[in-house]
Amino acid sequence: MDDQLSDNIEELKANYHSRLAEIRQLQERAGQVTSTARSRDGLIKLEVGAQGQLRALSLEQGVYERMSPQRLAAALMDLAKTATGHATGQVREIMAPVLPPGMTADTDFTRLLDDEAPPTRPQ
Repeated sequence: MDDQLSDNIEELKANYHSRLAEIRQLQERAGQVTSTARSRDGLIKLEVGAQGQLRALSLEQGVYERMSPQRLAAALMDLAKTATGHATGQVREIMAPVLPPGMTADTDFTRLLDDEAPPTRPQ
């Protein structure tokens, strides 16, 4: 192998390892994302993780007297949706620098792995 080719390969390997380390750091940061949402009346507070998983739920004293079960359930769903949307936005911002052009953090990557349908390229 000539020296130029060997140097090129080493440079590619170094770039690859550097980029991989950057991606791993960003994935770690993204995995630590949390988002908290509170009801307007302050009776309900919940926290979700990066993928919308419920991490904490707090119900203040008297919530059951002030809310019917249906209203409480609806409030919990609304707060979870709000917090998940915020967490997803944070993850999107964190991962944006390493995603290929035309892809976003909410791209369905499973489509890219589907043997039946070849991946589509952004136009």
